[in-house]
Amino acid sequence: MREELEFRDNSFSKKLYCAGLPIFPRNFTRDSIISALLADDIEMLKNQLEFNIIHQGNTINALTGEEVGKIFHEFPGFEIDKGSGKFTTYNGCDTTALFLIGVSYYVEQTKDFDFLQTHKESIKKAIEYIVTHLNSRNEFVEDPKFSNSSSYALKVTYWKDSVLLNRENGEPHYPIVYTLVHILNMVAIKNISKLLEDFHLQEIYCKMKSALEHLYDFENECFYIAKDASGVIRGVTTDSLHALMYLEEDDIIPQMLEGIVKSSQNLETNIGYRTMSEDLAQKMEDSYHAKTVWPFEQAVIHKGASKFNLQRVCEISSKIMMKIKKEDYEIYTILDNSHFEAGGCHTQLWTIAAKKYFKNIE
Repeated sequence: MREELEFRDNSFSKKLYCAGLPIFPRNFTRDSIISALLADDIEMLKNQLEFNIIHQGNTINALTGEEVGKIFHEFPGFEIDKGSGKFTTYNGCDTTALFLIGVSYYVEQTKDFDFLQTHKESIKKAIEYIVTHLNSRNEFVEDPKFSNSSSYALKVTYWKDSVLLNRENGEPHYPIVYTLVHILNMVAIKNISKLLEDFHLQEIYCKMKSALEHLYDFENECFYIAKDASGVIRGVTTDSLHALMYLEEDDIIPQMLEGIVKSSQNLETNIGYRTMSEDLAQKMEDSYHAKTVWPFEQAVIHKGASKFNLQRVCEISSKIMMKIKKEDYEIYTILDNSHFEAGGCHTQLWTIAAKKYFKNIE
């Protein structure tokens, strides 16, 4: 990874990375773990996991979103609205799942079972965090009430963390189930249950898997974006393709997979998949996660599509290489499906990881 992206923290001597320069000169769990998985960088992954454990949530904090067992979103946290007193530190509902997925991958690849023993309490707390967020339908629920608050510093708390479609001010009506986040937490429980040979956790995974069928939109042939207190939020986005990096064949029925491939044709551009279909994007004032192609997500999509042998999806997602071979931009804003404008961080961790991913599979 680029040396200029190194992140320094006085409490930790090992190498870490910030998310991107000049906009995000801080350490992000999501960015770092996904980058390590894409680049297959075991040292980077282990360092990030150990840093996560040091700063894992130990209490309830309404201003940062901290909960017991929760893995931080961004360190140090950032006060988006100056004077609000609310920070982004623990404003991620997918980070704890990614932590457990990272733990599982690290141990499987290295056979470092001492890691499990050394950090068993942290792993246990992360599992308990997920389990306490399951509702009566076994869906993973996000709600600031878990941290004794009515809102977070961020409006949305998974990777598309700008605004939510079809909601006033782009904010959810809590509680909310983000389908991609449900899948991540479901897979985290599945993977860690195998690693720990824990039958009870396997049962929880099975229940979460059953709940997934109720989060699929058979009309639009993709997963719902989310489901909150005001109802389902539907539309074709990359969330369904994104999820394939984590899902296995026994997690998803063939009809769902076929539908996802079919509906994703609405997202195709000359450099990969746009984050949201054009008709939905027109409804969004914020273009950041609506009218863009993200290089890192093309690698995520390609990795998942390869697993399911989806040749067309692999072909479309790999088109991003024509853009990122010589540059590390965070996003490409869509002017039309043939013309794009580079933007965001001009050195971004995710993009460098995507570049390494595609290079490794050549």
